[in-house]
Amino acid sequence: MDNVIIRSERLDDYHAIAMVNAITFDYSFGMGEVPLINVLRNRTTFDPDLSLVAEYRGEVIGHALFTPQSVRVKGDTLQAVILAPIAVHPDFQKLGVGSMLMEEGHQRAMQRGFHLSMLLGHPSYYPRFGYRTRMFGESHIRIQVEDLPASSLSVTERRVERGDVAALCSMWEQMYGDGSLAFMPGDSIMDWISYGSGVRASAVTVDGKLSGYIRYVLKDPQKIIVFLADRHDTAVAILNEMKTRLMPEKQELLLPLYPYSRAVKELVTIPYESEFRAGKASMIKILSDHQAIASYCNEVEAGSLAPGSVIWPVEFEVL
Repeated sequence: MDNVIIRSERLDDYHAIAMVNAITFDYSFGMGEVPLINVLRNRTTFDPDLSLVAEYRGEVIGHALFTPQSVRVKGDTLQAVILAPIAVHPDFQKLGVGSMLMEEGHQRAMQRGFHLSMLLGHPSYYPRFGYRTRMFGESHIRIQVEDLPASSLSVTERRVERGDVAALCSMWEQMYGDGSLAFMPGDSIMDWISYGSGVRASAVTVDGKLSGYIRYVLKDPQKIIVFLADRHDTAVAILNEMKTRLMPEKQELLLPLYPYSRAVKELVTIPYESEFRAGKASMIKILSDHQAIASYCNEVEAGSLAPGSVIWPVEFEVL
């Protein structure tokens, strides 16, 4: 398609970008991906030059947002971009506008030193741009409540405070940092408080001491999004509290832990079943020659390495 300009977003584009996304993502009665764009702009790492618009005859007809995200890959900390969302006005789809947005975004990300781009998308479309499927997924361990030891420790949920963040980051390293691939939470309190109105993010004290963190869906607490604990006995205490107070009718607990991690071996000493899903929609495009990401993708494709388990940043809970 001729006469299309791909450029960085400007402040006066916000309404037009929202319009394009609202029209394109019409799967519900709401605003689609528009709230996600708004909250991703609040990130300290947000880069307006990675929020791209396609302009045709003075009208914004497409938008693609590449969000910087630190990722742990085989022990190395790499800089990635998350491609989400990408939208093209329905009147201009299948004319190459989406391709132009992605190609420009990939070039800019590479120039800025990013090592990989990640997305959830259609598996027959994105591989033509170098994305490899089944590169990551989601994992859980399933614990039967009857196997959970009793605990006499006192557990309290409270709001996350700024002074908690360093300890929570340390707990994350202990429980998730040795996975083959994982999104790393940031060191701002905004990385630990959920944007989702139906999600609660809590610092957890055990006998008055900060000992854990849980993020879960309020209407269905069994859907635990993140679980952190500093020791085995505090993990048991937190799980007992959740079982007793939030889901007394449930017979099992699902914890979003990577079954091959050190934390599972050290903290979970009761029987459990592991579950893992890595669908075709979970894709990575390599943007640099860094050895860690190249070997990760090659080993996952060869079946010699289990794909990493990704917990999406809190901003994505607004959807």
